[in-house]
Amino acid sequence: MSTKKDKKQGFVGILIIYCMGLLIGGLFVGMVAPVRTVIQESFCLDDSTGIWMINIYTLFYAAFIPVIGKIADKFGRNKVFSVCILVFMAGSMICGLSARIMGFPVLLVGRVIQAIGAGGMIPVANAEIGTSFPKEKRGLALGIAAAVSGISNVVGSGVGSALVEVFGANHWYVMFYLAAPICFILFLLSKFVLKKQNTVESGKLDYLGSFLFIITILSLLLGLKELDFFNLSETIVKMEVWLPLVLFVVFIVIFFFVENKVENPVFHIEFLHSRPIVITMIASFFIGCIIIAMMLVPEYAEYIMNAPTGSGGYYMLAIGITSMIGPPLGGKLVDRFGAKPVLLSGLTLMIGAYLFLGFYVSVNPSVASLIIGLAVVGLGLGFAMGSPTNYMILENTNERDSTSAIATVALVRQVGTTIAPAIFVGFISADNGVSGYQHMLICIAVFCVLAGVVTLFYKSPKN
Repeated sequence: MSTKKDKKQGFVGILIIYCMGLLIGGLFVGMVAPVRTVIQESFCLDDSTGIWMINIYTLFYAAFIPVIGKIADKFGRNKVFSVCILVFMAGSMICGLSARIMGFPVLLVGRVIQAIGAGGMIPVANAEIGTSFPKEKRGLALGIAAAVSGISNVVGSGVGSALVEVFGANHWYVMFYLAAPICFILFLLSKFVLKKQNTVESGKLDYLGSFLFIITILSLLLGLKELDFFNLSETIVKMEVWLPLVLFVVFIVIFFFVENKVENPVFHIEFLHSRPIVITMIASFFIGCIIIAMMLVPEYAEYIMNAPTGSGGYYMLAIGITSMIGPPLGGKLVDRFGAKPVLLSGLTLMIGAYLFLGFYVSVNPSVASLIIGLAVVGLGLGFAMGSPTNYMILENTNERDSTSAIATVALVRQVGTTIAPAIFVGFISADNGVSGYQHMLICIAVFCVLAGVVTLFYKSPKN
């Protein structure tokens, strides 16, 4: 008979292994960004081509999240998690080999395979953590998972820069090879620690629906990436914009037609009939818009402080430190008070912080005021970025659909991260000087307000 101590140790083991998966998957989102120019120079590429080592990762990551989530619900989360670790490891090795074999095309193939692996590890980890722990500790566990994801995204760029500095620009491929032993150790731990799960869904896997879903999402994101919201009339007529968006409309009609006829669809259309789930999805979209704004913080800090290019990343530490504190603390508060008040608290903190940065710090810059503003942003982000929405979606779905549900929220959030950068950069470009950054910060605050207004209509099934 298992004792209370054994169960506790089992929960800790689950948390450690899945958090390691979140850490690895998140690191390689940020690690490649600062090394991109080094890699593209080694392949003699321009920026417009080299950026695809990042774009292709985000596109396929988003497209495969729900599909792998559905596979995990059918065949077992632990089994799929282990396979995804190996897939990610294989993709990393291929990325490393691209420095010696066939160059950039091989690197892109490796990045696609990495994205598919990460697209399985991250939602599966969140779903398993959220469903394995008792309900009274679920928020804390999800908060810790969100903290790990936040840490990996914040420190990823620093790790990438450090590895290039240690091994040299000509040996950038080492950072991909380093993922292999870590993934292999994690795979072995997952096989020994994680329990084998029974198949939780019956019926045939929706292969046609999965294929249609992937190309539908890829079409949408490809079109959105090239859309300039400040010059809609000019960019909407470009083939690289209108063609993917037209294909998206065609494919989504075909997709829903097919899904209505299958017994076990890859996307649960009934999610769209649930008011709490739809509210959670809309809030997650705006949270995605808010999270991606972090990529412009270094540029903003450098401008207002008149600091050297590349030094703005140090100000990210203010966000990084408080965003690590926020998720576990917010998770404990979720367990006690519910997800809604914690999410609203985080959004309120960010509204105040972004308005403070926009109206005060931008015109009265100082190191102290900038760090205070960014620290409050980090705390609010830590409360809002992962635990509350994951908790909200889990309490409105059956456990057998939990991975699909988490994956759906992750996808919607990813759409937000795809659309928002063009809007933020548009504000900076439209107004020269500090006013452009002020308008960008106000826009982020507006996204926080919209997420908060939507969340006000959320009603927990417990109430």
